[in-house]
Amino acid sequence: MQEVATSADRQPSLPGTRIRWRVFARFLAVFAATTTITTLAMLVAQRTLRPVLAGWAVVVIELGGSAAAALTLSVWLERRIRKLVHTLESGLGNRDQGFDASDDLFAEVIPTWQGLLKTLREQGQEKNEEALSHYETLKDLMRMFAKAVDERTAYLRGHSERVAAYAAAIAWKMGLNAEQVERIRLSALLHDIGCLGVEDYLVMKQTPLSPEEFEIVKAHTVKGAAILRPISMLQDLVPGVELHHESLDGLGYPYGLRGDQIPLMARIVSVADSFDAMTTPRPYQAAMNADYVLDILERLAGTRYDPAVVDALAELVNTGALEIKDVRTPVSFRMRKPVPELV
Repeated sequence: MQEVATSADRQPSLPGTRIRWRVFARFLAVFAATTTITTLAMLVAQRTLRPVLAGWAVVVIELGGSAAAALTLSVWLERRIRKLVHTLESGLGNRDQGFDASDDLFAEVIPTWQGLLKTLREQGQEKNEEALSHYETLKDLMRMFAKAVDERTAYLRGHSERVAAYAAAIAWKMGLNAEQVERIRLSALLHDIGCLGVEDYLVMKQTPLSPEEFEIVKAHTVKGAAILRPISMLQDLVPGVELHHESLDGLGYPYGLRGDQIPLMARIVSVADSFDAMTTPRPYQAAMNADYVLDILERLAGTRYDPAVVDALAELVNTGALEIKDVRTPVSFRMRKPVPELV
C-alpha cells in the first residue's frame, strides 16, 4: 500500500521558498526592464529609419537586449555564489562580512551552515575524546601485558618498563618527533611479549640454555609479531618487536637482516634492550657497570649495533640525563631530564 506523503514532505522548506522568490523577483525585474528598453528602442528605430534598416535594427536591438539581460543576471548570480562559497570555506558565516540578511540571495543558508558546522565540530570532539579514551585503555592493556611478561621471573621484573624508558630517551635524543618517540616507547614496552608463548621452564631456567633451547627462545620475536599484527592500531609497533635481535652485520635473528634493512625502531629497541640486560643481574651473568656496558656497546657499534643509537645512549648516560643507580641490585633509574610522552 502506497504511503501518503505528509504535508511536511510536500511543502518546500522556508529558506528554499525565499531563495526561489528572490531569484524570481530579480529575474522578473531584469527581464521587465530589458523588455521595456528594447521595445522603446524598436519603436524609435521604426519611426526614424527606413523600413529595411528598421527591420535589421529591431533584430539587433532584440539580440542586444537579450544578451544584456543574460549578462546582468549571470554576473549577479555569480557574485552571490562566490560570497556563499567564501563564507562556507571560511567556516565563519558571519553576515557582518558583506552579507545583507534582508537582500542577499543566500542569507538563510548561512545560519543553517553554522548550525551544521557546530554540530559536526561537537561530534568530532566527542569522537576524538572517545578515541583518546580507547587509546589510553589500549596503553594500559599494553602495560599489563608487559608486566605479565616480566613477572614470570624475578630477574626480569621491570625490564620492559626500563627498556621502554631507555628507548624513548634515545629516540628523543636523536631528534625524532613526539609521535615517533611514543611509538618506539610502546614497541619497546612490548618487545618481549612473544615470551608469553615460550615455556616457563625455559624462561625461568637458571643455567645456560642448550642450542635447541635457545632456538625455541629465539622464536619469541616472531611470536610477538604474530600477536600484534592482527591489531591494526599496533601494526606499526611490529618492527621493534620482531626485529630487535637483528644485527647490522647480518648475524642476528630471526631473518638475518643487514644494515639499513633493519628499521630504526628496531635498532633503538635493540640497544635499549641490551643495555638493560647487561646492567641488571641475570642468572647467567652479574650486573655490569654502566660505563663498562657503554664501552661494550661502542666496540660493537657498526657491526652489532647502530653507532648513532649507541652515541645517543652514551650521551644520555654521560650527561646524567639517564642515571643508573646501584648496579648490584635490580637496576632502577631516574630521568633528570624527563622525556616527554604523547598522551
